[in-house]
Amino acid sequence: MPLDQPEELYPYEKNMGFFDHIDELRKRLFRVAIVLLLGTVVGFIYVEKLFEWIVLSPFTPDFFGYRFFCKAGHTLMNSDALCWTPPPLVMQSQQIQGQFVSAFKIAFVVGFVVAFPYITYQIWSFVKPALSQKEIQKTGRSLSIVSLLFFTGLFFAYFFLVPLASNFLLGYSLNPQIQNIITISSVTGFVTFMSLATGLVFELPVLIYVLAKLGIVSSTFLKKNWRYAVVVIFLIAGIATPSPDVFSQLLLGTPLMGLYVVGIYVAKRVEKNRDNE
Repeated sequence: MPLDQPEELYPYEKNMGFFDHIDELRKRLFRVAIVLLLGTVVGFIYVEKLFEWIVLSPFTPDFFGYRFFCKAGHTLMNSDALCWTPPPLVMQSQQIQGQFVSAFKIAFVVGFVVAFPYITYQIWSFVKPALSQKEIQKTGRSLSIVSLLFFTGLFFAYFFLVPLASNFLLGYSLNPQIQNIITISSVTGFVTFMSLATGLVFELPVLIYVLAKLGIVSSTFLKKNWRYAVVVIFLIAGIATPSPDVFSQLLLGTPLMGLYVVGIYVAKRVEKNRDNE
C-alpha cells in the first residue's frame, strides 16, 4: 500500500500540536463542567427529597439491604442472626453552614453520578484521535462497560455495604454514658464517600486494561504477584469501608478479587491482540 495514504489507515487521526491538545482538553472539560453544573442544580432543586430517599433510607429497618441479609440468614442458616434493626439515628448540625454544605454535597454527588457516562464519553473522545480505526471500534464497543462497572459498584455499596457498616458503627459503644449524636455532614459524607469510592474501585479491570495496553503490566506479572494484590485490594476495601469489622471488608474485597481475576483475562486478551497485530 502506498505510504501517502495514511487517512485510509487512520481516518480518525488528527495532526494536532501540543497547544491543539490543550485547547481540545479545555473544550472537553468545559462540556463536562456544564453537564456537572446542570446535574448539580437539578439535584439541589430536589435535595430535600434526595436526602430523605437516598441518604436516610439505609438507616431505616425496611431498607432493601436489611431485608436481603435477613432473608439470606433464613435461607442459609435458618435463623434470625442476620435480621438486624438499625440503631436510632439522631442528627444535628454544629455549624451555621452545615445543612447548606450537606445539601450542596448531596446535589453535587447526584450530579456527578448522573453525568458519569457523559464524563466517560468525553474522556474517550479526547483520546480518540490518537487511536487507530480498529482500536476505536474495540474501545467504542466496550465504553459502556466503564459505566456498568461504576454503577454496579455504586449500587453494591449503597444497598449492602452502607447498611452493614452503619449498623456496626452506630451499634458500637465504648461506654454506656456516651450517646451517639451524629452530625448531618458525617452521615452525608459516610453514604456518599463509601458509594462513590466503591463505584470507582470497581473500575479495576479498566485500569488493568489501560496498564496492559501501555505495557506496564502483563498477565504473567498479575498472576505472579496475586498475593500482593490481595493485600492491596483488602487495604483499599478497608479505606473504602470505614467500618472496622472484617465482614464489610470481605464483602467488598471478595468481588474486587473477582474483578482482579477478570483483569488477568483482560490483560491476556490485550497481549493476544498485540501478538496477532
